[in-house]
Amino acid sequence: MKKYKAMFAALLAAACILTGCGGAQEEPQAPAETETVSFAQETTEEAAAAEEETAAVETDAAKAETAAEGSAGTEEETAAQGEEDADRADGAYAYHLETETRSWNDAAGQEACSVSLEYPVFEGDSAAETAINAFYQEWVSDKLDAWETGEDPFVTEALEIRESGADIEGMPPFSDEYSVTGVAMVQGVVSILQENYLFTGGAHGMPGRENHIFSGTDGKEVTLLDVLPLSEEEVNGLAREQFLARIEEHPEDGYFPEAADTVNAKTDFISQSYLTQDGVVFYAQPYELGPYAAGYIEVTLTWEQVGLPPSR
Repeated sequence: MKKYKAMFAALLAAACILTGCGGAQEEPQAPAETETVSFAQETTEEAAAAEEETAAVETDAAKAETAAEGSAGTEEETAAQGEEDADRADGAYAYHLETETRSWNDAAGQEACSVSLEYPVFEGDSAAETAINAFYQEWVSDKLDAWETGEDPFVTEALEIRESGADIEGMPPFSDEYSVTGVAMVQGVVSILQENYLFTGGAHGMPGRENHIFSGTDGKEVTLLDVLPLSEEEVNGLAREQFLARIEEHPEDGYFPEAADTVNAKTDFISQSYLTQDGVVFYAQPYELGPYAAGYIEVTLTWEQVGLPPSR
């Protein structure tokens, strides 16, 4: 009996050994940890790849933007150069203004009168610019000579009044001041308008204007009739019509009662004109068609109205 029990115990122990009964706990399976590590590594690699791809895309975008900016800059420079060339072709010259001043004193050393002459100075060396600059140098010289010699009595009269013993206490010195108020480069010419204000005592001075037109090619002085494809009679007729229409349509401007008669009797409108980008401006002096307060009364004939294409 004891023999059988021993044999049974041996068999049972062998079975337990074969089936793992009562053995140690299983260690975590290595493949599971490997998968996790592998997944993490793959994720890191994918992230790195994604970052590289993003960086590549951003680099390409930056390159494209830089190229676009460069192209745009080149186009702008080309357009600017084209406009500059077009301006040069149209005679759009650069200029600045300079002023010549002079004053004269009476025997007591008190200022009797002064003059101020503003004029344009063109900055290039083309034939036209050189000629226009020479014109204004001579213009200044002629003005000063006329005042110095008494050909223009402005200075002489100012000195005589100061030295005559007349009661001039509080009276300002005489003055004549010229300023450049318009420079138009149109229709192949350069039109320069100057205005002056002449004071010789009294409540106020008198304004005046003078305009000079120069060829944009050689700078020689030309006339309005040289610019327009119209006769003198046609130009005067068109200007007259414009003034009469204005007087009729705008009586609130305060014209003299005889203003229309003055316009109808006038035979020269051309001498009181200047050029702008819009056309030819004709003007009437203060007191010509209305009171001093009305100032210059102007009308404009557009370039189309005088038979020329619009100025760009």
